[in-house]
Amino acid sequence: MLQEFDLAARWTSMIQDLYAEAVHNLAQKWPDEQSLEVSYRLIEGFDDDFAQNIIARPDLHFQAANQALRQFLQDEGHNSMYPFVRIVHLPSDQIRTVSQLRADDISMMLSIDAIATKISGVRPRIYSASFLCASCGHVTDIKQPNEQELVEPIECSQIDGGCGRPKRQTRFILQEDESILINSQFIELQESPEQLKGGIQPERIICIGEHDIAGKLNPGDRVKANGVLFIRSQRKGGKDTPVFDIFLRIHSLERQNVPLEEISITEDEELEIKELANRSDIYELFSESIAPSIFGMSRVKESLMLQLFGGVARINPDGTRNRGDIHILLMGDPGVAKSQLLDYMSKISPRGQFTSGQSASAAGLTAAAVQDSAADGRWTLEAGALVLADLGLAAIDEFDKMNESDRSSMHEAMEQQTISISKAGINASLRTRCAVLAAANPKSGKFEPVSDIPFTAQINLAPPLVSRFDIIWLLTDIAEQEKDAKIARHIINNRLLGTSELLVNQGSAPDPSRKSSAAMKKSQEGDEILSKELIRKYIAYSKRTIHPKLEEEARNRIVAFYVETRKKGGESSDSVSITARSLEAVARMAEASARIRLADIATVEDVERAIRLTRTWRNELMGENFDETALHTGKKATARNSERILLDIIGDLQAASTDNLKVANLIDIFNEAQNNNIDRNKVEDMIEKMIREGRLMRPRGYDTIQKL
Repeated sequence: MLQEFDLAARWTSMIQDLYAEAVHNLAQKWPDEQSLEVSYRLIEGFDDDFAQNIIARPDLHFQAANQALRQFLQDEGHNSMYPFVRIVHLPSDQIRTVSQLRADDISMMLSIDAIATKISGVRPRIYSASFLCASCGHVTDIKQPNEQELVEPIECSQIDGGCGRPKRQTRFILQEDESILINSQFIELQESPEQLKGGIQPERIICIGEHDIAGKLNPGDRVKANGVLFIRSQRKGGKDTPVFDIFLRIHSLERQNVPLEEISITEDEELEIKELANRSDIYELFSESIAPSIFGMSRVKESLMLQLFGGVARINPDGTRNRGDIHILLMGDPGVAKSQLLDYMSKISPRGQFTSGQSASAAGLTAAAVQDSAADGRWTLEAGALVLADLGLAAIDEFDKMNESDRSSMHEAMEQQTISISKAGINASLRTRCAVLAAANPKSGKFEPVSDIPFTAQINLAPPLVSRFDIIWLLTDIAEQEKDAKIARHIINNRLLGTSELLVNQGSAPDPSRKSSAAMKKSQEGDEILSKELIRKYIAYSKRTIHPKLEEEARNRIVAFYVETRKKGGESSDSVSITARSLEAVARMAEASARIRLADIATVEDVERAIRLTRTWRNELMGENFDETALHTGKKATARNSERILLDIIGDLQAASTDNLKVANLIDIFNEAQNNNIDRNKVEDMIEKMIREGRLMRPRGYDTIQKL
C-alpha cells in the first residue's frame, strides 16, 4: 500500500526518468503551454501498483504530481512557474459513456467519451479566499472546495492571532487581492450519436474545467474528458435532499483530432475493407446498399454514395480553405421517398444528424445562446445539428419550410463551413464541416414542366442558396404503367418482409434489423449488399487514411469539360451554361470516387464518373440547353429576354415622349410589344410585377408607365 507522504517522491523519480526532456521543453514554451501530459501507459510500464493507485486515489496523486513537477523546475532555476501534470490515455476499462456513470464511479479517475454541446464563458473562481476581520484586522485563509458556494469563517480564530469573535459579532471582508483566483469554466458533455441505441435521448453531464483547461473547447468538439466524478446534493425548497447530481472535474482533455476516431476498426475489418475496395463492382455494391428498400433511383444513389465519402478539404497557402464536402438537394413531388432516403443516409453516415425544416430554427441548426441555471445564470453556447454533424452528414428534410431568417444562416455554414456567433456577449466561430443533404417540395404541390418558371424557382428557396448545392436532383412522380407496376410490387413485398413493431417491442418476435450481424447481406431482389455497420466503418477508414489528388490527365479532362460547356452558352445573351462553382463540384466528386476504391490518385475514370453524373442531373433539371443564370435569377431565358425587351420599349417611348414627365403610354407599349411577339396579357403581368419590385411606376394613373 502506497503511503501519502511517499507519492511526491515517486512522481519526482518518474518525471526524472521518463519526462526530463518534456519538462525542459515545457519551460521553453511557458506560458503558452502550462501543462505536462503524462501517458498512463508509460506509468503502468514504470510501476503497475503506482498506476492502479492513481485510479483509486486521483486527488492525492494530482497534488503530489504538481508538487513534484514544480520542485523539479525550481531545482533547474525556474522559480516562477506553476505548471500542472495532466494524465492522459487511461485504460479502456476506465472509459465510460455518460449513461454508464454509477455511484461506484464517484471519486475514481475515469474517462468520458462525448461531445461538448454547451460551454460557459471563462470566469475567475476563488480557490483559496482571504477574509479580513472588520473588528481586529486579522486575516483568515479558507480553502474553497465547492465551486457553487463561498465558505466564510465561523469565527476570527484566537489560535492564529485573531480576536476570537464569532461571525454574528463581527464582519468578514473578502480580500480579492490576497485570495488565490483560478480560471474556471462550465462545460456540458453529451453522449455522441454513435453511442446511442434505439434513438434513446442522449444523456448529459456538467463538467468543470479549471486553470489552462478553461477556454479550450468549443461547442461541437468531440473529446475524451479525463477527470474525477464528484456529487452535489439536489436542493428542493431551500433544503438538501438525499438525491445527488453527478459532476465531472476535468483533469485532462484528449481532443479527437483524427476525423471519425470514435469508430474503432479492427485489423480483420481493415483487411475486409481492403478486399472490398479491390472488387470490380465496388461502386455498384455501394449504390445498391444505400436504402435498398427504395426502388430504383440508381443515379441518385450513386451521387449519395459519393457524398458519403466526400472530397478532400484543403487549406491554401494564403490561408483560405476549399471545402471537400458535397452538398445535394433533392427536389421532388410528394411521395417519391425523399424523407426515407434522408433518414437512411443520416443513419449510415458516421456522425450523421437528421432534422426537419419545419421543426428546426436557425439556433437549432447552428448554435444557440442559452442562459444556464447550472452555471449561475451565465450565457452559454449550445451546439446545433450542423455543428454536431462536423466531419459527417446533416440531412435536412422539408428544407423549403424553414423561415427565411433561419435559412439565411445556412449560407455561411454550407460554403465557408463555419458559423459565426455574436449573441449575448459571446463571439465565437464554430466549425460545420459537414455535407448537407436537403429535400424540398414544390410550392404548388407538384412541379409544372411547362412553365416560364424554372424548377428551382418552383420551390420556396432563394436562388443564392440553391446555387450552393453541387448536385440538384429533380424527382417527379410521372405515371408510367410498367415502372409503376414494378414500384408497387417492390413496396408490397418490402412491407411483407417486415415484422410487427408491437411484437418486437414485447419481445415476442426478433428484431429483423438486428437478426444478422454479417457484413454482407441480400437485398429483396437477391443482390449482394453491405451492412450498415460495415458501410460506416468503410467510410470512416477511407476518410481517415485516403486523401486523393487529381492526376494531370484528370485535371486536363475537367478543364476541357468546363471550357467545352462554357462555349455552349444558352438561349439568351446573358445566359451562362456553367460556373466555377460547378467546376469545383466535379473535382470533389472525382476525389470521392477515388476514395471509394481507397486510391490515393483520382484518375480520368473518376473524373468521367463525376462528369456523367453532373450532365445527368443538369439534363434532367433543364434539358440540353442548361442555363446556370436561371438558377441564380429564378427566371428562364425567355422570361428574362421578354423583360429586357419590355424595358427597352418603355425606355425608347420615354425618350421619344414630348411630355414634361417623359412617360410612356400603355397603349403604345402594347403595340410595340405585339411587334416583338409578346402577348398583351403577358405584358400586363410583367408590368404589374415590375411595379411591385419598384422598377416601374405609374405617375399619372393606369395608362402611363415610367422607368425608375
